[in-house]
Amino acid sequence: MMVHEPARQVPLLAEVDVCVAGGGAAGIGAALAAARGGARVLLLERLGFLGGTMTAVTLGGLCGMYREADGEMHRCIGGLWLEMEARARRMDALGTLRRSPVTRGVHGIPYDPERLKLLFDTWLAEAGVQVLTEAWVAATAMDSARITHAFIETKAGRRAIAARIFIDATGDADLAVAAGCGFQLGEAGQTQHASAMFRMAPVDRAAFATITRREQDARMHAAAEAGAPLPRTTLAIYPYLSEGEMHLNATRVMHADGRSFDWTDPWERAAAEREGRRQAFLYQDAAREHLPGFAQARVTAIGALLGIRESRLVDGEATLTEADVMEGRMAADRIAITAWPVEDHAPGRATIWRPLPDGLAYGIPFGSLVPRATRNLLVAGRCLSATHTAQASARVTIPCLAMGEAAGTAAAMAGDDVRVDVGALQSRLRAAGAMLDT
Repeated sequence: MMVHEPARQVPLLAEVDVCVAGGGAAGIGAALAAARGGARVLLLERLGFLGGTMTAVTLGGLCGMYREADGEMHRCIGGLWLEMEARARRMDALGTLRRSPVTRGVHGIPYDPERLKLLFDTWLAEAGVQVLTEAWVAATAMDSARITHAFIETKAGRRAIAARIFIDATGDADLAVAAGCGFQLGEAGQTQHASAMFRMAPVDRAAFATITRREQDARMHAAAEAGAPLPRTTLAIYPYLSEGEMHLNATRVMHADGRSFDWTDPWERAAAEREGRRQAFLYQDAAREHLPGFAQARVTAIGALLGIRESRLVDGEATLTEADVMEGRMAADRIAITAWPVEDHAPGRATIWRPLPDGLAYGIPFGSLVPRATRNLLVAGRCLSATHTAQASARVTIPCLAMGEAAGTAAAMAGDDVRVDVGALQSRLRAAGAMLDT
C-alpha cells in the first residue's frame, strides 16, 4: 500500500560550497580537506557525535595504514591520518601498534573512542567546518544529473541544504541512492555479516596471555562443537586502554540459515541490532567459561550501533576489483593506497583472511568515488564502487579517512562537475602528505 505525501514548502537551512553527509572517518576526512581547500563546508551526522564506526560502534583498533614487507611494517597512508594520530597521542587516546601473530598484514592501534569524540569536535571547529548533528538526508532535489538541494530531517522538521558539491560518506550510500545512483547490494544481495562490538572487565590480562591466538580459537571451536550456540569462533580480543578491560569483536549477526540481514530494510535492521546485543551476552558467558582471565568479567559496554561492514556499493566510473587488490595494482588515478587483507565475514564460524603478497599494496582509484549517474556528487568510505571481495579490504577505517581526504580535496577543486583533473588532484594530495606510492 502506498500513501500520498502532500507537497510542502521546506525552509532553506544552509547554503554552502560542499555538503558532506556522514560524520565517520570518510566524512571527517572529506570535510577537513574541503575546508582546507577554501570551501565553505557543512558536515551532517545522524548521531549526536562524530566518528561513526570509530565512536558509535567502537573497534578494537584503528587499522589499514601499514603494509608488511619482510616482517617489517611500513606506513602506506599519510595526510590527515598522520595529523589525527599526532592529535590523538597528545590526548592520550591511542595505545601501541599491535600485529596479528597469525595473519600477515593485520594490525591495529587500540584507541579511546570517548576522547576521539572530543578530538573530532575540536579538529573540525579549527578548520571552520560547520557541523550539524542529529540530522540525516531524506531526499534530494535534482536538476537533470545535478543535485541542487539535499533535504534533511531534524528536530525542527525537514530542512533544505543547497550546495555546489555533495559528498556521500554515509556508509550506506543514502545520499547517492536519493539522487538516483545505481548500486549493488553486496554480492547478489549477500553482504558481509555485521558484528556487535563490546567490552568486558575486569579481565586478568596476564592469565589471558598464557594462551596463544590459535589456542583461543581452538577453545571456542571446541565449545561450539560441544553444543555452545556460537555463530563465530575466531574472536578478535584486544586490550582496551583502561586497565583490566578488553574489547571483543566476537559476534556474527546473520539469519539462522546464513543469509545476511538486508541493511536497507528497516525491520531487518532493527532485528539485527537486537540480535547483536543478544549475542554479546552469549559471548560473555562463553568467554567466562572457556578463556583464562575472564571468569569474573562482565559486559561493560556495547557499541551504540551495530558494526555494519557492507551494504550498498555505488556504481562508479571505475570499480575496484579483487584482482586490483590481490595483485597490488596501482591505478593511474589512485588517490590512496592500502595493504589491508581481504577480510571476509562470511557464513561459517571463521573469518576468511586473504593477505596480499608480501610487500604489496594497491591503489584506490578516484573513479571508484565518482558515481556514474551524477555530476556533482562524490562518495567516500565503504560505499565506494567496488566488488564484494575488494570492498572487504578497502572498507576499514584509515583507508576510509584517506578516501574522504581525496573526495574533499576534489570537491574544493571542482566547478560544477566533480570530474577534476586527476593529476592535479594527486599533486594536491601529495603536497598535503598523502602517500600514493610504496
